[in-house]
Amino acid sequence: MDEKTININKRKIYVTLLIVVICLIGVSYAFFTLYLRQSEKNTITSLSCFSTTFTEETNAITLEKTYAVTEDEGMSYSPFTFKIKNNCTDTIYAYITIDSLNEGTSTNLDSSHVRYNLSTKGTTDGTSATLKPSSTKKLENGHNGYVIKTLALSSNEELEYDLRLWVDEKTTASEGLSKTWSGQVVVVSDAEEPNIDWNYTGQGTLLAAIKNGNTVSDPLTVPGSAASTSTEAVLASTQDDYGTSYYFRGAVENNYVEYANMCWRIVRVTGDGSIKVVLYNYNGLTTTNNTPSSSTPCNVTGNDLAFARYEGDTYTSKFNSSYTGNAYVGFMYGASGASYAKAHANTNASTILTNLNKWYTNVLSKQANFKDSQLADTIWCNDKRVVTDATFNPRNLTLGTNYGYARNANYYSATKRLVQASSLSAGGTGPTLICPNDNNDGKLSKFTVSDTTYGNGALSSYAKVGLLTADEIAFAGGAVYTKSTYYIKGNVNSSDWWALSPSGYLGVGAFVWVVVGAGGGLIERGFVDDGYGVRPSLSLQSGVKISSSGIGSATNPYKVVME
Repeated sequence: MDEKTININKRKIYVTLLIVVICLIGVSYAFFTLYLRQSEKNTITSLSCFSTTFTEETNAITLEKTYAVTEDEGMSYSPFTFKIKNNCTDTIYAYITIDSLNEGTSTNLDSSHVRYNLSTKGTTDGTSATLKPSSTKKLENGHNGYVIKTLALSSNEELEYDLRLWVDEKTTASEGLSKTWSGQVVVVSDAEEPNIDWNYTGQGTLLAAIKNGNTVSDPLTVPGSAASTSTEAVLASTQDDYGTSYYFRGAVENNYVEYANMCWRIVRVTGDGSIKVVLYNYNGLTTTNNTPSSSTPCNVTGNDLAFARYEGDTYTSKFNSSYTGNAYVGFMYGASGASYAKAHANTNASTILTNLNKWYTNVLSKQANFKDSQLADTIWCNDKRVVTDATFNPRNLTLGTNYGYARNANYYSATKRLVQASSLSAGGTGPTLICPNDNNDGKLSKFTVSDTTYGNGALSSYAKVGLLTADEIAFAGGAVYTKSTYYIKGNVNSSDWWALSPSGYLGVGAFVWVVVGAGGGLIERGFVDDGYGVRPSLSLQSGVKISSSGIGSATNPYKVVME
């Protein structure tokens, strides 16, 4: 056989081998492929009906030669009455909005000066507020309609409302003279359930129970300037970082809630609908005992029950282990040294933050009826803004100009809000639920776990747990060096406890605000190296559900259910 013939034969052999390998692979792949089909069909069925009706029952509102008026005067005006009806058997969600038609023109009265009240027809049960850009809905003409109510219309449900509009009493002459405002009610129907907040509280939620069980009214005493009285028990409102907050004040007895085998008191609803609560009865739960003491913890009273046992039976803690610098007023802190930014950098956990997280990990999270997903990531305000107004000096300190770091004497802004300028008396500029930016115009004070839109996200390695601020306690009914009879002082009779608000570096050390257990008053001289009670606060998600039986009393509290 010549060389040419040999080469040809080799090629034939190679081709034959290749075909055999391919065939073997094909057989093996088919043999090891398995098809498993779902036994039932997946189906998608659209709504069979999506229809609502908007009916005008009175003429439009016309106010000529009007001026800024009080709430009482505005409520005396004749309303625009209208009706909304769901023409279907499926639930439909509706946003009642106001479309401001000439927004932004020089002759237009700004919508922030227009106050409204939307009430059930024939009543005045609605809350009055000014139109806010924080709550809007895109309309068919491209405008952003101001949402004044969100609701669910069940099968063929029909609702009727009275709308009143007037110029807000805080409007100045320069803001209101020779101006015109015009707008229309626009109802936007939607098949998708909206986010739960104060406008739409959802079905069976704790938020709905709070809203339905209370009438929002003005406080009888001035928050911060006076302690609440024994006859004051209200749900009032003010602004916070998220919108309008609704807070309990005074001798309230319908804000008890059971959660995670413990009893809590509801402090306020935040502007996003989350519900801030503070511990009332730890119910015997410690790091060494996971069995509740009582099946009705809200009906149990006693000394120091409102504190967290974060290490065995220990419930007092230092705020920080060191006191020799402005840095140590921080929930988290930096280096005491050479600058404000370095002192208040959120790099180190305070003693109180560490102990709160011990309690969360070793007690709260061990409860069978607890879910971290039910906690909201709202701001814990450790207001590090320094007072730079030298005329504010109630303790007659020797003030310099190097504010907020090292051992320089200075006050923090919560102190100016709650204390008179020249004496240690209740007063000041008044409390706020809006957490201020720090002196470098940043978010050092606004502690959150992951939210960086409103907060700083500095607690990314920690739990969603904190303390009440001095301002929150003032809104609840406390005042500086003044005894009070308000709900927050329950079950804390013999121990003082920490707030989250810095007071100042008052010459000899760093101080944080403290609440007096027996009297309920606020004091601004809580030495950070001293031991006071740890009273944790949580922020529950707006959509948490409760059992149907609770009414918020000590004997029949709201009870959060697991889902």
